[in-house]
Amino acid sequence: MIQRRTLMKIGAAGLACPLTQALTASAAPATGAPANLREIGNRPVLRRELLPNPVMIQSISVLQIDDQFMVRVRSTDGVEGTALCNPDLMRTLHRTLIDRIAPFFIKKDARDLHDLQFEAYFKSYKWQGLPFWSPFAWLELALLDLMGKTVGTSVANLIGNPVRRSSSLYYASEDRGSSAQYVIDELKGFVAESGSNAVKYRLGARLRTTAQSDARDRELIPLVRRELGDAAILYVDSNSSYDVKQALYFGRMLEEYKYGFFEEPVLFDDFDGTKAVAEGLSIPIAGGEIESSLSRFEYMIRHRVVQIVQPDLIYFGGLTRAIRVARMAEAAGMQVLPHMSDVGLGFLNVLFFAAVVPNTTDFQEYKGGEKVPYVVTGTNAPLRPIKGRLQVPQGPGLGVTFDPAWLAKAKLVAEVKT
Repeated sequence: MIQRRTLMKIGAAGLACPLTQALTASAAPATGAPANLREIGNRPVLRRELLPNPVMIQSISVLQIDDQFMVRVRSTDGVEGTALCNPDLMRTLHRTLIDRIAPFFIKKDARDLHDLQFEAYFKSYKWQGLPFWSPFAWLELALLDLMGKTVGTSVANLIGNPVRRSSSLYYASEDRGSSAQYVIDELKGFVAESGSNAVKYRLGARLRTTAQSDARDRELIPLVRRELGDAAILYVDSNSSYDVKQALYFGRMLEEYKYGFFEEPVLFDDFDGTKAVAEGLSIPIAGGEIESSLSRFEYMIRHRVVQIVQPDLIYFGGLTRAIRVARMAEAAGMQVLPHMSDVGLGFLNVLFFAAVVPNTTDFQEYKGGEKVPYVVTGTNAPLRPIKGRLQVPQGPGLGVTFDPAWLAKAKLVAEVKT
C-alpha cells in the first residue's frame, strides 16, 4: 500500500441582522489560517476505534432499478451496504468506479478507507474532478453504510462526534428560466409545506448573462424579499454568471434587501475575481461547489477567497473528504456549508455532514423530491420536514431501509468481486 506520507507530498494536494446571525452564529470570526493547515486537512476522519474487527470487502456492484442506480458493497461476513446515486452521472461514470476505483478495495479492510482513498487517487490523479470523485463518493457512502451496519451504529458516529441531531433547511430552487412570479410561487409553496422560511434561488443565466436574465434578476431580488417578508432567510446562487463588475452591482442590491449569502458570483475557478467581489461587499460570498482539489480548498481558505467554504458532498468525493475541508475552515475561523448536488436522497449526506461539523450553519440545503421508496430504519415513514427541520437518522449505517419489492427489481450493471 502506498504510504500516506508520500501522498501528502503530491496530493494534499457580515450584516448585523437576524438573517446573517442565523448563518454565522456557529463560526468564529476569520482571524488567519494556521501554518499547519494542510496537515489538518490530511488527518483521517473515520473513527476506526468504533470498528474493532476487520470489515473485509468481498464485492462491489452497480445496480440499476428502473431509472435509478445504486452501489452495493458486501463484506465477507455477509453484511451489505448500499448508496443511491445520481442516475444521470452514474449512467456515464459506472465504468470509472468498476475499472479504476473498486479494484483497490476488493479483498481489503474497509476500515482502511483513508489509505485506500489515497491509493486509488494516486493511480488516477490525472482523472481528478467530478468524473473520478463522484463515483468514489458513492462507494464511500456504501462502505460507511456497510461499516455502520456491521457494528450497529450510525454513519454520524463513524465520521465524527455528533454536535446536532437535526438541521433546519433552506430550499434550493433549481429554476432559472421561468418568470419571477413562477419562482415566487415555488418558494412560497415550499415555505408552506415545510415550515422553513429559508430559501435559495438562482440568478444570471449560468456562466453568462443576457438582457433577459439581467431584467429578471433586478425584478427578483426585491420581489422575493417583499413577497416572503422581512423574517425570511434568503440566499442566491449565480452559478458563475457574472463578471466582477456585474457581481458587485447585484451584490449591492442583495445587501440592500438583506440577503444572507451570495453563492458563486463569478466564474467558479476565478479566485482573484471571487476574492475581489468578497472584499468589495459586506454580504458573505460562498463558493467551492465545483472544486475537486484539497490543495485548492486550502488556498481558498488561507487567502480568504470566500467567506463560506462550500464543498459538494458528491463532486468533491464524499463525506470524509469534505469533513477534512471543514476542519481546515474551522482552524482558520471560517464557516463551511456543504453543497448538495445529488437529487433523490442527497439530503441524507447533508444531514450526516452537518451532524458532526461544528462550524456549519444550522440551515442546510434541501431540494426534496425523493424518487425512491424508502423509510427511516425502524419506522414506517420517510424523512419529512417538521417545522422546517429534518432529523438525522439514528439507525445503523445510513439509517434508511429501501422497499424490498423495489430492490428485488435490481439488475446487475457491473461488478468486481473476489
